[in-house]
Amino acid sequence: IFSVVLFFGTCLSPVSSQTVPVPQVLEDGTWLYVGGSGLGNYTKIQDAIDNASEGDTVFVYSGWYSEDILINKSIIVTGQEKNTTIIAGDTGSELIKIRDCQVEFSGFTIQRYNGSNIIGMEMIGCWLSTIHDIIIISCDIGILISDTESSSISHNIILDCSNGMYLGIIGNVTISWNRIQGNGHGSGIEFFLSTLFKNYLTRNSIMNYTLGMYLGIANWVAIQENNFIGNQQAAFFTASFFNLWDRNYWGKSSQLPKIIPGRFGLRGIVPFINFDWHPAQEPYDI
Repeated sequence: IFSVVLFFGTCLSPVSSQTVPVPQVLEDGTWLYVGGSGLGNYTKIQDAIDNASEGDTVFVYSGWYSEDILINKSIIVTGQEKNTTIIAGDTGSELIKIRDCQVEFSGFTIQRYNGSNIIGMEMIGCWLSTIHDIIIISCDIGILISDTESSSISHNIILDCSNGMYLGIIGNVTISWNRIQGNGHGSGIEFFLSTLFKNYLTRNSIMNYTLGMYLGIANWVAIQENNFIGNQQAAFFTASFFNLWDRNYWGKSSQLPKIIPGRFGLRGIVPFINFDWHPAQEPYDI
């Protein structure tokens, strides 16, 4: 049985490696300002979001903001500088919640402030959205994305989170140029229940987790040119097919193909493997 599974695992048709461009949020509204010294500026980010209309931009000056944020309209929210514009959680389990909208969110450090803060950012039911140039520190889960399509998550840093990203029921989502560095526990990226549409994971560094990447019932994922460094196990999958592993760096130089172990079957007990046929010989600069 194992030999049949091995043959089948090496003959699956790979997903295309071409990433589909993601449209950006249109900047066609008015600007609302938070912090700073301007007359009429808001003191809380949420107040500015609540008073914004579709297409507006909320600009947040550098500072410390102790609040939980809900974005449920199609706007731009941007911080002045990601290292100095800090959102520390209040009492919510999610520090940033993005719901049912098209959004661009960038330029912040998001960090856990107390034990009730579990998720750094949660995005559900969104489309044509971009999350970029943010830092998330010390959450149980850095970023959780579900029921979202045609969006981009790029150039972010996730530090000291027990789990870097949870991704579920998404399509045409590009995860790229992120540095995800754990604390020796949990998983870097977990990908669930995405079986009908292509997704792309390219040029990410996933470091210092128990498991670097896990795919669970996730098909048509292109996993290319990523770094897997310092993880106890680099990758594993369950009941996931038609995925492309290509030119990833697996922690050391090797001329041999990299075996990615997995399982399938009703109880997940049948061994199954994929290959990265062209592993990178040195880490990418990410």
